[in-house]
Amino acid sequence: MEVKLNVGYEQLISIINQLPIEEVNKLKYELDRISNEKSIEIKDDLKNLILNGPVMSDEKFKEFEENRKHFNEWREN
Repeated sequence: MEVKLNVGYEQLISIINQLPIEEVNKLKYELDRISNEKSIEIKDDLKNLILNGPVMSDEKFKEFEENRKHFNEWREN
């Protein structure tokens, strides 16, 4: 069974404030768990992006260094 509700943030806070403290603590624990899971997923996505991202060839890196050198000289003059 699936139930979807369209509850605004303020309404949600009002509902939470009506819960007994034990239920609030359970909710807090569950939210922390969900947050940690999503945080791990985001870190994994970033790690995969970095590890699988484009890599500059040695030739392109030398070209980049030359361009940087020329820009630095231009900026100083």
